[in-house]
Amino acid sequence: MMSWKGALTSMALVCAWAGCGEPDAVGTHMIVNPATASSVEVETLRPTLAFADTLMEFGVVSEGHVVEHVFSFTNQGPGNAVLADVSTTCGCTVAKTWPKTPLAPGESASIEVTFNTRDKSGPQDKVVAVVANTDPSVTRLHLVGTVVSPR
Repeated sequence: MMSWKGALTSMALVCAWAGCGEPDAVGTHMIVNPATASSVEVETLRPTLAFADTLMEFGVVSEGHVVEHVFSFTNQGPGNAVLADVSTTCGCTVAKTWPKTPLAPGESASIEVTFNTRDKSGPQDKVVAVVANTDPSVTRLHLVGTVVSPR
């Protein structure tokens, strides 16, 4: 049975050995953060996504109806745009499809979203957050309308 000092020494050796990787390995050099504590201003150009619309008004629908919408957009560059995550505010709203590979400047794509109104009533504003390596880093898409319940 190994003592805790021996275990720590073994862990330190493993960590030191694992840290000796290729120069192209994943590391802090991949982090792009335009904010800095230094007095030198660093300008980092990030791609911009131009959405055809960020708001879909579905009007008044009856409870149980499934609202569907496709949000189209274009990468205006510079550089490739990568969508890291597309998330929704609740389980009733689902981002069905979105690009999983980098988009070159000028390339267009879309995000298909559905909102199931089952067990919903009244005014609704369902938000889909698109997180990307873009400026801004988060774009919010909205499905807005009113659900009428038979109750």
